[in-house]
Amino acid sequence: MMKQRYLDIFIVIGIALADIALALLVPPTGNLLRVLTLPLVLILPGYALTSALFSQKTLNAIERLVLSLGLSLVCAIVCGLLLNLTPFGLQADSWAVLSGSITLVACAIALIQRFQGGLRADESAPRGLAFTFGQGLLLGLAALILCGGVVVSTIGAQQQPRPGFTQLWILPGSGVSAKSAVRIGMRNMEQTAMQYRLVVNEDGKIVKQWPLITLASGQNWQVTLALPQAQHTDTSTVEAMLYRVDMPAAPYRHVMLWLH
Repeated sequence: MMKQRYLDIFIVIGIALADIALALLVPPTGNLLRVLTLPLVLILPGYALTSALFSQKTLNAIERLVLSLGLSLVCAIVCGLLLNLTPFGLQADSWAVLSGSITLVACAIALIQRFQGGLRADESAPRGLAFTFGQGLLLGLAALILCGGVVVSTIGAQQQPRPGFTQLWILPGSGVSAKSAVRIGMRNMEQTAMQYRLVVNEDGKIVKQWPLITLASGQNWQVTLALPQAQHTDTSTVEAMLYRVDMPAAPYRHVMLWLH
């Protein structure tokens, strides 16, 4: 009975670790293996969070399933918003690590709560799936449509005529340098190595420029730049313009930051 009390959580931990490994090790072109990581988006985070948040309540199979799917969806949205604010960006590996970390932390909390609360196995473990045939059919169709949509959108995105791109971002400095420095970074997501020229202006005046930055496909580049004028003005506009060496006439990427 003691092992059964924690069996579902250990299963979630095992699947989550396997999915994280697949996301990190399988190349982006391995669509068939990447499909196996769908539980890390669709069900595992929500199940772990449900087990941690409702450890003292008895949930039937329908309630646990609905909560697991709903919380997984919320977790996916929150992870996307958080990753969009970081230099890592919205990528399969970063998404898997963040979503997997949330799952593992929630599982750890659920295990501690079950151990400390001394819940009976029949209260803590999910009950049998008491579905009617119609309910099971509808749930199966919904899961099939959802998984199919994810697979089709993933394959379609990878088969675009020009899937490559370059990311450029600019963020305020951290700590005491929040108003006197900026953090600039870029990521080459093109299909080949690229050469860039980066120019940074502050209030229309050139602060710094890098004549040649060479990045391999998938490589990052970051720098913290001190601003000479930001300490003496109330408001400062910092502008970063990225040029491709083979297309020097017009900026390839352009970002701006207003410091107050």
